[in-house]
Amino acid sequence: MPVHEHDSGRIDGPYDVSFRPLAESDLPALMRWLADPEVVAFYGDPPATLDEARQDYVEPDTESPTRRYVIEWDEPGRGRRDVGEVQWHHPYADPSTHWSAGIDILIGDSGARGHGVGVEAIRVMLAYLFEERRVHRVIIDPEVGNQRAIHVYERAGFHRDGVVRHAAFEHGEYVDTQYLTILEDEWPYARAQWEAER
Repeated sequence: MPVHEHDSGRIDGPYDVSFRPLAESDLPALMRWLADPEVVAFYGDPPATLDEARQDYVEPDTESPTRRYVIEWDEPGRGRRDVGEVQWHHPYADPSTHWSAGIDILIGDSGARGHGVGVEAIRVMLAYLFEERRVHRVIIDPEVGNQRAIHVYERAGFHRDGVVRHAAFEHGEYVDTQYLTILEDEWPYARAQWEAER
């Protein structure tokens, strides 16, 4: 079943996760999610003010445009609700590198964690990037200590490529990141796994 992008920028997944473009009205929820202790542990301190969040998440960055979305989860028995944020970008400033995309995700609503929402959201984003945007490679680079996230990414089809030493600066110290990728020729197998799990 395909992923569908609407003219509004909304991306509908084939099952129970969809994305809509992040708007300024989403900033209070985003700030709550970013302040969650489990999120702070791997993302660092959240924006201190609404203006700071607006600059970081809503105002366009012309050098490396990032497309940001709110993750909507159609929770069984409760209906659709906002549970996190996902984003993608070309990881290099040079637009000719359209063949590669970097992604990041956070499930900010603690009640949505542990229900497969993260892996479903990653799979929807991969389907969109490989099938609609026609990228060749997708990259994600969580901190090495974020084993829960690394497990989710591997379940979605990513492979560990290596550790990048001191790639991020969090909580006053440099931390290593785990570099994971999935290639377009690996996506059909990962997609088949996704469909088999449904």
